[in-house]
Amino acid sequence: MTDANKPAALPWPVALAIAGFCILAVYCTAVSLHTTDVDTGTAAAEISIRDYRDVLAGVRGYPYQWRLLGTYLVYAGERLTGLGPHPVDLAVKTILLFVSTVFLFQFSRCYTSEAGALAAVGFYLFLTVVGFINEQYRIYFTNDYAMIACWFGAVYMLREERYGLAALFTVIGAFAKETILLVPVLLAFRAIRLPQARLPFVVTSLAFLVPTAIVRTVYRASLDQWAWWNTIYANVPFLQSSMDAFRQTLKNNLKVALFYNVFWIVAFRRVLSLGDPFIRDLGATALVYLLLAYPVIYFRELRHFLPLAIVVLPMTINAFERRAAAAPSVSPVP
Repeated sequence: MTDANKPAALPWPVALAIAGFCILAVYCTAVSLHTTDVDTGTAAAEISIRDYRDVLAGVRGYPYQWRLLGTYLVYAGERLTGLGPHPVDLAVKTILLFVSTVFLFQFSRCYTSEAGALAAVGFYLFLTVVGFINEQYRIYFTNDYAMIACWFGAVYMLREERYGLAALFTVIGAFAKETILLVPVLLAFRAIRLPQARLPFVVTSLAFLVPTAIVRTVYRASLDQWAWWNTIYANVPFLQSSMDAFRQTLKNNLKVALFYNVFWIVAFRRVLSLGDPFIRDLGATALVYLLLAYPVIYFRELRHFLPLAIVVLPMTINAFERRAAAAPSVSPVP
């Protein structure tokens, strides 16, 4: 049942547990640093450093050159500590993952028990490993960690009606990845329901648009480089020109279906039945994201679906807990 009260402060044992498992999750994704690229025979660590240096020099291809926050966080850590980019990046990724996980835990506690919120944390960290482990390790992916942390933080702040902090998370996240557009999308749905959300919608939209315009002005590119527009032919079945490509598309769609598995269905049903206006708006935002992302991302890159964890996991666990509470109690066997 939805708890209308603000969740209590994060218990320190939970914080320590989350931190420990975040370290393990990042460690699992870092194993590929010691692999080599099949096509070129180049070590993954070397490719990661080369891309990192190219972004700092402003010569990396698009849209990578617009996703800068992760790179500059690592660069700042490199200058402050004197360590190499990869040790710094491992620490930065761990901190950002810890931040996003804490926000997920706090948000989940609004709709689940504390045990349920911990279950959401466990699933999220597992999915983070799954989402990144099939990609060779890159410093570039720190932008995903930063964007997700800002997105989860903004969702939590919007539920608490702390609009200024949500706008701040949007500004920061806009330098990481354009997916932070989800914040003004969510506020657009909120503004339809609540007149008091209209001004925050305008402010948060500017918080997204201004940094995005700055980055795209500094690093100019034609519209056809703003996204991978042709991926619709790789994502949508029956648009392929060969049987091999068609089989690959089916496999990619199956991977996405398995990413949340039956949770997709359970969460969707719970969003509709819960009767919570904020969750309805968050669910609508998730649907908009799927519709926008379908033609411009590679479905095989499961990390793109991690932002949806903030709605899929709490709602699924809420449904499971509600079902368990309604079930007749069974006396334990003596």
